[in-house]
This record gives sequence, C-alpha cells and structure tokens, in this order.
Amino acid sequence: MLVSNEAASELRDLLFSFLGLFHEKFIYRFRKSNESHSEMKKNHIKIISFLYRDDSLTSTEIAKMLDLEKGSVTTLIDQLAELGLVSRCAAPHDRRKSLLVLTDLGRSEMEDIIGNELKVINEMFHNHKTDDIQDFVNSLRHVIEFLNKL
Repeated sequence: MLVSNEAASELRDLLFSFLGLFHEKFIYRFRKSNESHSEMKKNHIKIISFLYRDDSLTSTEIAKMLDLEKGSVTTLIDQLAELGLVSRCAAPHDRRKSLLVLTDLGRSEMEDIIGNELKVINEMFHNHKTDDIQDFVNSLRHVIEFLNKL
C-alpha cells in the first residue's frame, strides 16, 4: 500500500518530533542521573543498554542502532572493554564475526544505571494519572511492535 505524500510528510515530522522529545525528556535526564558514571560517554551507556537488553550483538548491529560508523563504534567498544564492561567472543554461527557481551561488571553497572533511570521515570510521571501512563506504555508497545514488522 502506498502512502500519500501528505501522510509520508506527516509521518516524517512526527518521527523527528518524537526523536527530539525523547532525547529532551528522557535521554538528557537519564544522562544527568548517571553523572556518577563519569568515565562513560553517552554512547557507552547506550551500548551497554542494548547489550543488557539483547544479551549479545555485533558491532555492526550496534552501529545501526546508534546511526554511527562502524569504526566509531569499534572505538567506543574498545573503551568499554578497557573499563572491563564488555567482552568480545566468537559468534557460534560465523567465526569471522565477534559478538559483544556484557561482563559481570558491565551487567552490575547497567543495573545501577537502570536504578537511576527508574528514579527519573518515577519523578517525571508522579503527577500523571495511572490511566494516562498505561495508555502511554500501550502506545509505545504498539509502536515497537509495528516497527519490528518493517
């Protein structure tokens, strides 16, 4: 099914509005709540967040998620490995590829970060109705399900 130019334009505008608001309302506040992890840059935290959620990823997969060049991601991963947060292991299905996984220290750091981010979420949502919050969660769940179909 083709999307009209008008609908495509609105969709594009909504996506960029969402992206801007997501960074302004959430990512910025999350980063501020994690200033105790000063040795980590914002993209470091994003990488270990992806690895925490997905267990293992290739650097190519992470580069796509962050919209960065693979070389830039390799540098970030090398830094995380130096901090003892990430390790590389051979992919079982393709020995030429490396999978990235969190170390025990990386998992522990991520759990601390998640704790800080949950506090931020609770502060942001404490004045909102439970029904509104549940509608927001359901809408996000629907968006994620739809995007996974693309």
